[in-house]
Amino acid sequence: MPNNIVESYETFKKAYLKLKEFVDTDNGTEKDRGAIINAYQYTFELFWKTLQKYMQQLEMLDELGPGSVIRTAFQYQIIDNGPKYMAMLKDRNLITHTYKEDVAEDIYLNIKEEYIEILEKFIEDFDKRMKN
Repeated sequence: MPNNIVESYETFKKAYLKLKEFVDTDNGTEKDRGAIINAYQYTFELFWKTLQKYMQQLEMLDELGPGSVIRTAFQYQIIDNGPKYMAMLKDRNLITHTYKEDVAEDIYLNIKEEYIEILEKFIEDFDKRMKN
């Protein structure tokens, strides 16, 4: 895991691009679904840990779990639509801790229909922050 914010963010962006590639080339097979879900788990983990590093650097953070990081980032307007990010966290937790076919299918659709765009918007917004 990268130690500084720039390395962490670049690693997250690479993971996002791989996730996007999987989504863009998805043929609807079980193998593709599994690849997308696994890539999402990894990408989301890098997302919140990058956000955590950024907020620690600015001394905005008291608690370190993903839920606290997301709530605080929303409070400080680093991310918009906090409830969507919390839904993303909930889905990441569901797929990590309990694997059920119907749950996996719902999360797969969420990733393809919503989460990929939310992460893309985060990158667009965060790129601007990183340049300042």
